[in-house]
Parts: sequence; structure tokens; C-alpha cells
Amino acid sequence: MNFSIFSSRFCSFLTQTKPTSNAWIPIVIGVVLLLGFLGLLIWLYVQGKLTQWVQAGRQSGKWKLRDMQLVNEAKKSERAKLIQIEELGRKAWKARVSDPSYAQPWSDLEGIETQIAATQEHARSLRDNLTEVQAKKDDLIRGYDEKIGELDLQLKDSEQKLKTAQFDLRQLENELESLANEKGLLQRDIKATRTDLINTEGSDEPDRDEILGSLNTRLDGLVHNLLEVSNAEPELAGKIPARQSEVLALNTRVNELAERVHKLENQKRIDLEPLDQQLEALDKQIKSKTDEVTELEKRMDPIIKSLGHMVDTARPASDELQNEYTSLDKTYQKLAGISQERGDLANKLDALDKDASRNFYLLIALGVVVLVLAILLIANVF
Repeated sequence: MNFSIFSSRFCSFLTQTKPTSNAWIPIVIGVVLLLGFLGLLIWLYVQGKLTQWVQAGRQSGKWKLRDMQLVNEAKKSERAKLIQIEELGRKAWKARVSDPSYAQPWSDLEGIETQIAATQEHARSLRDNLTEVQAKKDDLIRGYDEKIGELDLQLKDSEQKLKTAQFDLRQLENELESLANEKGLLQRDIKATRTDLINTEGSDEPDRDEILGSLNTRLDGLVHNLLEVSNAEPELAGKIPARQSEVLALNTRVNELAERVHKLENQKRIDLEPLDQQLEALDKQIKSKTDEVTELEKRMDPIIKSLGHMVDTARPASDELQNEYTSLDKTYQKLAGISQERGDLANKLDALDKDASRNFYLLIALGVVVLVLAILLIANVF
């Protein structure tokens, strides 16, 4: 029983103390790796190999870096050369600097240029026709607009007169109606007054005479007013037919003018339709010719670009192209210098101790690996 307790406690002690003892192992390994690598460096240095490797590696790296720079410079110069050659072709064509060595592409360009000139001339003729037709259309519109404008003025004047005549007619009719109403009221008042007279005459009122006198006076006034109304009514009624005739005539005039305006507008539309069709057709033809010129110019562009190489090869004498020749020569010299320098670097690299250079970079790689492993081990990562 005591042995069992002792065994369990001993196992527990081993479990607790094992990680502590094992924690130093990675650190020791990391230190050993660093010391081993350091020892290797010292040994190589003593043997004289380290200095040889370092010099060969540094020189190789410097020359390779310079070669990369030269490659980039060569690419830029090559692009500049292509641009200069294309510009040379354009200027040669613009200055009409020909040479038998590129007679065929030159002839092709001249043929396309002739087509472009003919197409542009046709387009100009179409534009002249377009201008002429547009002028006809403008004259036609102006003529119709003037006529329609005159009729519109007459129509507005007649409409205003019609409104005035209709207003006057309504006024006359209203006045006549008012007279008729007034006449009816007077007639009713006269009848009522006479009834009052009859009733008063048969009465025995003490002031009968006074009332009769008042009623007679009122009756006389009503009769007088009725007579005036009756006399005014025929005169007023006589004015209405004339007003009605005037309204009818003006209404007829307004309808007639409106109809004339409508007919002119329809005729204007009919006369403009063929001109609009001509203009539309001319627009399409002009656009077609413009597109044709654009396509022909696109055909010229690659030929002019290729012409640059031929002009550069032939180098025909020309004051207009001398600056381009000079610029190209400078570019060629630069490219030749780059090529020469790259060739020299290649020869130097071939003559260099490749094994020493390779060993230098392998040593660096090994040092990096050892340093990383040592750091990870010392930091207890594993």
C-alpha cells in the first residue's frame, strides 16, 4: 500500500519536472546551430574561401543588376525608335520624299490619296447640293410663313371684331328684353291703377277726390312711360338685324380665314416633304462619303508606318527629314552602346568564378535558414 502511494507521487513529480528539463533543449539546439554556422564562416575565412566567395558574389550581383538596368533602357530606346520611325514615315509622306526602293507602297499611298480626293470632292458636291436644297426649303418656309402670318393677323382682327359684334348684339338683345320687361310692368301698373280709379270712384271716402287726382296723375305718368317704351322698342329692335348680319358676316369671314390658314399649312407640309426627303438622302450620302474617307485614311496609316522603316533604310536626301535622321542615329548609337555594354558584362560574367559566386549565395541562403531556425528554437516555438 505504501509502495503504491510512493509510486504515484514519483510519477506526479516526473510529470511536473519533465517540461522544465525539456524546455532547454530547443534553446541549446538553436545556440548550437548559430555557433556551428559561425564556426563554418570562421573556417571558410581561414581557408581564404569566404573572401573569394564574397567578392565573386558581390561582383556577380552588381553586374547582373546593371544588365537588368540595361535591358530596361534598351526597351525604352526600342519603343522610342519605333515612334521615331513611324514619325519619319509620316513626315516623308507629308514632304513627298520618295525613293525607288519603296516605290510600290508609295504608289499604293498615292492611289489611296487619289481615292480620298475624289471622295472628298464628291462629298463637297453633295454638301453644295445640300446647301442649295436647304436654301430652297428656307425660302419656301419663309414664303408660306409670310402668307400664313398675314392671314393670322387678319384672322385675329376678324375674331376681335366678331367678339365685339357679338357683345353689341347681346347688349341690344338684353336692352330689348329689359324694355319688354319694363313694358309688361308698366302695363300691369296701368291696369292696377285703373282698377284703383274705378274702385275709388265708387267709394264714399271723404278724401276720394284727392285720391282720384293722385291716381290720375300716376296713370298719366305710367301711360307716358309706356308710350316712351313702346316707341323705343321698335327702334331698338330695328338695330338687331343689322348686328346679326354683321355677326354672321364676321363669323363667315373668320371661318374662311381659318380654312385658308389650314389649307396653307397643309400645302406647306406637302411642298416641304420632297425637300425634306432630299435633305435626308443627301445627309446619308455625305455621311457615307465621310465614312469612306475615314476608312481610306485608316488603310493609309499602316502603310505610312511601314514606310518609315523603308525610308530609314534608303535614307533619301531631304532637308525636311534631316532632324529625324539625326534623332534616329542617336537612338541607334544608344542601342549599340547598350548592346556593347551588355556583351561586355556577359563576357565578364562568363570569366567570373561561377562556383564561388554560387557558393556565396548558397551561404547566404544557409545563413538565413540557420538564423530563422535558431530564432524559432530559442523562442520555444517548437
